Amino acid sequence: MCQHEFVRPRNSTLMTDVYDGSAWQKFMGPCVYPNNRIGLLGCGDGIPAFDNGQHSLKPWMWKNMSLPPGVRSKLKYFLLWMLLDASIKASGQRKYFEWSTNYEMNELHHKGIDGVKVKIFTITMDTKGREEVSGKYCFLHIF
Repeated sequence: MCQHEFVRPRNSTLMTDVYDGSAWQKFMGPCVYPNNRIGLLGCGDGIPAFDNGQHSLKPWMWKNMSLPPGVRSKLKYFLLWMLLDASIKASGQRKYFEWSTNYEMNELHHKGIDGVKVKIFTITMDTKGREEVSGKYCFLHIF
């Protein structure tokens, strides 16, 4: 299924998937067969751990954007990267995030697995999550 970008039908006048966008093409590089890179979309957010709502966790997941659109959002194809306890302060969460990025994701990006390299195409999260991971207060200007 990770060959989808190469074998999919194309229409040069329409943007039918993320692959048609200039950001994807510039960052990911040319598509080859067999696929030699996988693009991931990351997301982390808090969820209640139990029904009583007294404890929260923050799973960090990766969506494989190299899969066909019809399956890439199915839970069984998501990759669980880490599971943080929401009671950890933002600086601690940032520490785990940075460690995992430096020692896990960098190796996947530079070495890859069996010649397939992993690229983090984008990370999506709410403003509070961005603030916790980046260590900077984020705000939205509305004009």
